[in-house]
Amino acid sequence: MAEAVDDAIARLGRHRAVARVGTPSTAGGLTEVEVDIRVELPSRSRHEGQSATGVREVETCKFVFKSDWPLSAPRPFLRADFPLDLPHINAHRPGQAVSPCIFEGSLDELMHRFGVDAVVDQLVDWLHKAASGTLIDLSQGWEPARRDSCPSTIVFSAEQVAALAPLDGSLVAINAGYVAIDGGISALVDPNLVPVPEPAFDQQAHQKDDLKWASGRAAVFVARAPLQNGQPQIFSRYQPESVAEFESLLVRAADLGIDRNALAKALDDYYGRAILVAKQNPRTWSYGLYAVVILAVQRPASLVGAPGRSIELLPYVVRYEIDPKDLFRRAATVHPAFHAHALSPELLARTSGLAGAAVSQPITVLGCGSLGSKISLHLGRAGFGNMSFVDIEALSPHNSARHALLDYPTALVPKRKADLMRETFTQLSHAGARAFDTDAVTVLGNPAKFVEVVPEGTVLVLDATASLKVLAVQALSPLLASTGARLARTLMYGQGRCAVLALEGHQRAVTTDDLSALLFERCRWDTQLRAALKGTSSELTQVFVGDNCRSLTAPISDATVSRSAALVAMQIERWLAHGLPEVGQLGVGTEQDDRIGMNWSLVSQEATMVLPVTDDGGWTVRVLAGVRDYINADAARWGSYETGGALIGHVSHEARTIVVAGLVQASADSYRGPSRFVLGTEDLKRNLRQAHEDSLGYLAFVGTWHTHPQGGTHSGIDRATLGWLAEEFEGLPAVSLIWTPNSFICVVDRR
Repeated sequence: MAEAVDDAIARLGRHRAVARVGTPSTAGGLTEVEVDIRVELPSRSRHEGQSATGVREVETCKFVFKSDWPLSAPRPFLRADFPLDLPHINAHRPGQAVSPCIFEGSLDELMHRFGVDAVVDQLVDWLHKAASGTLIDLSQGWEPARRDSCPSTIVFSAEQVAALAPLDGSLVAINAGYVAIDGGISALVDPNLVPVPEPAFDQQAHQKDDLKWASGRAAVFVARAPLQNGQPQIFSRYQPESVAEFESLLVRAADLGIDRNALAKALDDYYGRAILVAKQNPRTWSYGLYAVVILAVQRPASLVGAPGRSIELLPYVVRYEIDPKDLFRRAATVHPAFHAHALSPELLARTSGLAGAAVSQPITVLGCGSLGSKISLHLGRAGFGNMSFVDIEALSPHNSARHALLDYPTALVPKRKADLMRETFTQLSHAGARAFDTDAVTVLGNPAKFVEVVPEGTVLVLDATASLKVLAVQALSPLLASTGARLARTLMYGQGRCAVLALEGHQRAVTTDDLSALLFERCRWDTQLRAALKGTSSELTQVFVGDNCRSLTAPISDATVSRSAALVAMQIERWLAHGLPEVGQLGVGTEQDDRIGMNWSLVSQEATMVLPVTDDGGWTVRVLAGVRDYINADAARWGSYETGGALIGHVSHEARTIVVAGLVQASADSYRGPSRFVLGTEDLKRNLRQAHEDSLGYLAFVGTWHTHPQGGTHSGIDRATLGWLAEEFEGLPAVSLIWTPNSFICVVDRR
């Protein structure tokens, strides 16, 4: 080790900014060496040899090498009398060498990546900025006030308390629970942040063996400077912590635009009220009477480590010593307190890299099975927790193989899946989570239940049921478009080899039916997708989990479900964080050849062309945008000549809807003329069968299309051809679609 340290010290001496390297000393496993560093002072300060901020032209610093060198980087320290009113200084005690915060990340990682010189570079850069007064770079954020020694910790959500602070300069009081030991407290601010006009104080003493402590309730006062001309007052002068007693707290409040007299009166009233109306004997409050004061300060930029929040919160603990002989003698001490983040949606979002996202957006999840529970939990951990969970089933023992949550059910009362999701989200600080023990079909089909589960303002309804019955009711339900909520549907195919997420367009301009048809249309030319959708067999392998024929599930591992859930959740997170697109979108994840990774693709789908048809009792023909665009392009290509081809799509008898998803081009023997188009038969049947097979049986021949460049509706020949097709379809509806320069015309027949 000695040789390794010698090498490092020699490298220090070769650094361009180092003027002198002292003689190293070793004690207690640490090696220390003094280093003189030349500092580039502002031009106006050079003749004095010291900057206005107190930085000298040559600063004598100390590098400390630990016993585990070279695994850990040397730690730099400044002289003990270095100015402490500068930002980016680590916690400091009087008499100690000053520790500058020279790097945002780990010094160890910095050194192992770029070498010891990089550590010196950071220190030199820090000293230059300290000399010029530019240690705070607003592009990186505002450096919070340094607090060197705090015996107390206050736990609260910074974002929520910042929003609570009154804009008119008044004070608001809320409750907190506290534990007091040895002069300091640990307090948890009421997470509901309910203002109380007359906050109470109480205290109970505890002892276990030799350990003594107290607990109870105390008041928290929150204040900020009032608005000026409708705008927040911004305080851009960095001030290290200076509050040491009651008067300095009032001075600090006044410096930050807060009414010091109002704060003093609020604390005085609180003390007097606590003494007068206490249900306990105040003389038993041997740990003192506590209040917490939080000053909210508007800064010129977001705080370092808290992107999106430019309000700094400064907590203090006011402690009144109780004099048993004179209860009204207000002997108060004050000390700064550390702030610890309470678990909150904002904290989850910030930790997930989604700071500033509107995490309170209401979401409804239909289906809390393995896929739905995992997607929901991903979103909840990212901060999106204002969810309504819908599921009618209880958690069964076999669900533990894949479900995101675990439960130890009793033999008589197993937990309901929706309730278990709500309980878990409550533990994640999502107080607005709700559970509904009902099925998705009831929600989508019953207006009263729909309004209860999907209230106005809901941004997304996620169907994770994988139920075809639910898909059918979605097509029939008029309720979804009435709220403005967007519907998304997610499911897995091929034993988990394919993950699908379909987002409907605004006002259902593209539906889940449309996107399902688009998915299988893509299978016609995407062989990887087709193989993933099909899986290893045409039928799911059944795994029985009970002694009845209804008790079966698909054999998919938890890791496989989690792989799909992660991709789907990431896409939903982006939608929620950046805004849902107006168009419909289809996200597809397909398993890679290694059977571990997945490829994710996202395609947009413009509005579907909807053609209501009165023929055959009334049908709705939905022509996907890609089909419409192809027909328009082919019509332009052939100009005054009629052209056409075959249509393939999916028929829903329940919804009486035909989704036209693709085309089969006209055979080479087709005839195109100025007044007539004849669809050729050469290779037509073979091509249609191939389209049906490549779409895994989901799409089939549903009719024909052709153009009328001169306009006009279906001719007698067109009607006769449609009738012949209807007979050939043997009861299935047949579509005849005509393009004209002004519109599309459609008829449906069935024989």
